[in-house]
Amino acid sequence: MKANLHIHSRISDGTEWPAEIAQRAYRAGLEWVSLTDHDTLGGIEEFQRAASALGLKSTPAVEIDCTATAIGYRSELLAYFPRGRYEHTARFLMEVQKQRLAYIRASIHRAQRHFVKAQLSFDELLDHKRRGRPELPAEAFSFNKVDLYQYFKARGLLSQDITYRAFKKAYLETGLLAGPSCEKPGCAELIRIVHADEGLVVLPHIGHEFDDSAGVLLREQRRFKAMLTYFTDLGLDGIELYWYRNGDTEDINKIVAAEAKKQKLMITYGSDCHGPGSGKETLGLFWGDFKGFET
Repeated sequence: MKANLHIHSRISDGTEWPAEIAQRAYRAGLEWVSLTDHDTLGGIEEFQRAASALGLKSTPAVEIDCTATAIGYRSELLAYFPRGRYEHTARFLMEVQKQRLAYIRASIHRAQRHFVKAQLSFDELLDHKRRGRPELPAEAFSFNKVDLYQYFKARGLLSQDITYRAFKKAYLETGLLAGPSCEKPGCAELIRIVHADEGLVVLPHIGHEFDDSAGVLLREQRRFKAMLTYFTDLGLDGIELYWYRNGDTEDINKIVAAEAKKQKLMITYGSDCHGPGSGKETLGLFWGDFKGFET
């Protein structure tokens, strides 16, 4: 089936609500979709209902920040729940979302001291995040650095042509506005939690670890294979074929697919779409013929 299993909504750092994404996926001709918001399953019910009404197949999922210090990995893992159960994972993510919320509140407090006359507040950022959905409580969202960027731009505190990367480098990485850093869980712990829900764990966008370059990936095949072996030993179930914006998509995915076959890893497909206006509007740009989750 024509599948894109890596999509983000406004519940985390996307630009559209879950139901809007389902509608666009249908219009794009997709047949199987998953919402994979960062560190939250909060948009799943809305997304599943909308997808089902349109005749789309969907699987509950989430993308979770994590680390593996032994191999220098500091990124994410995707978790899919084909049996529809994710109680352990949801309970774990409640604490992660609290840390994200604390980061945003502290960052706004620092920003108020920096932009003295702006009268900034978390409640105002929340209203901006809700965008016409006042019934949604703060706990429904997984807040992130993009929320700060968009809020400050909306208030006219940043140049309208500043990119998110430039904002992050100037204001957050320097510590100027950043709140206390959130502690990311270890990959081993995360895999255990997802497996307790009979979920499946997939390694996303592995090319990011190699500068999104097929050439670098080929030169560093030993490190690539060692990384996959490390994750497989932890219980990794699959790896994602991904859409890379620099044009190396086909070559990277050929290398990844070949190694996945050797290590007997399931293959999924995702474009990491964040929606119109996000700079990552990739919903219909990449998909794969997905046969289903091996459970």
